[in-house]
Amino acid sequence: MARGDDTMDHRSASLAETVARAEARRREVLDGLRRYRADLPLRYWRQVAHYTTPAADAATARKAVEGGTAPMGRILERFGVTSRDLAARLEVDPERVNRLLAHPQRAPLVMLDGEDALADRADVVAAAMDHAATVLREADWAGDGPPTLRFYRPPGFRLESAIRDLHLLLWRLAATTGGEGSSDPNAFPLDGIVVPKLEHPEEVDLLFEILDAAERELGLPANRIRVGLLVESGWAATQLAEIARRAAPRLCALIFGLADYSADLGLPRIQTDHPLAEWARAEIVAVAGGVGVPAIDGMTLDYPVADPALDAKANRERFLDRMALVYRDAVRARELGMAGKWVGHPAQLFAVLLAFETGLEPAALEAEAAKLEAYRRAVEHEARGATIIGGVMSDRATDRHARMVLRRATALGRFDPERSLRLGVIDPAELEEARAAWRAQGGDG
Repeated sequence: MARGDDTMDHRSASLAETVARAEARRREVLDGLRRYRADLPLRYWRQVAHYTTPAADAATARKAVEGGTAPMGRILERFGVTSRDLAARLEVDPERVNRLLAHPQRAPLVMLDGEDALADRADVVAAAMDHAATVLREADWAGDGPPTLRFYRPPGFRLESAIRDLHLLLWRLAATTGGEGSSDPNAFPLDGIVVPKLEHPEEVDLLFEILDAAERELGLPANRIRVGLLVESGWAATQLAEIARRAAPRLCALIFGLADYSADLGLPRIQTDHPLAEWARAEIVAVAGGVGVPAIDGMTLDYPVADPALDAKANRERFLDRMALVYRDAVRARELGMAGKWVGHPAQLFAVLLAFETGLEPAALEAEAAKLEAYRRAVEHEARGATIIGGVMSDRATDRHARMVLRRATALGRFDPERSLRLGVIDPAELEEARAAWRAQGGDG
């Protein structure tokens, strides 16, 4: 009997040691894998619309930043379109259109474009750097709500001016702010850059070497300058998982560039619903979800603007058709799992904001909050890891999905931040920012 007890004790000790070694190894592996998932601050989940505007045109850039959807009323008048006409063409509730007309919104992100929007001339590029720095420093990026995210798109690495232009802009911004000696996200007037034409993981390594050195020189915290990557080539799409793994510490978005992608693949035309374009979007959504950043759809190229060759009636129909097109494109992107879309015109911004409102209506968000409460009760009071909520099986996975929906809604000011904090959807450090977004959407407090 004693020998058996000794054997059991030995086996128990051996088991404990084996478990301890395996547990230590588990923690080691998981700690190493954390670098492949972005730790994204709340404000970067406001990327419902990327409003791109030329860096070389300071007046236009300021309008993009400070105006948002405010010009939409004048645009409708110009085309002889009523809010009811627009709602009917978009097949949405007229009240939603009227609400956005009555309470204009700013673009959640504005990108000053120093790549495709610039003529490849030294004098144009130099002027664009001056204009971009001035707008980033001096425009009213906050308004009455949370600040619009401030982004710049430098040229891709294949242009000789890429590194020079980026450094020139960063140094000009730092010269007027003295670096960033605090945790205030607005102290340095740039939230990130959008990197075009990046195709290989090795280019991510080069980019990070450049940004690491720049942050050290300018006294900025590590990884202060976030990066959105444009996916616009065959190589980028087929290597996206490895590119995103390498980029995770700075990554804030994966963005689809349809026009360049179509050119790279030799597609017969730039077609939003081409099967390869849809495949690329699905790949972007999957990888963005894996790394923990928003997936952003590209721009609808058909702008809702007048054609001088058409009469007023034809231009009215053209406007409504193109508004319906961008709205449908945004809905399709949203349903695929994308968190936002690029725009280049106030009317496009208006349509995209409307499209992404769906799913953020109060009743839908209340349903998600109810799931969290019901699942918490099931775990804490009933000791069950799975339960039935509203006739639907709910468990840790559905709880995680509800948290994702509510976190994005909180970032956009669509869900009460106090409740979000109580539900564990945001951290206490994010509360003030969430309150600002909530107030901007008409919430109390």
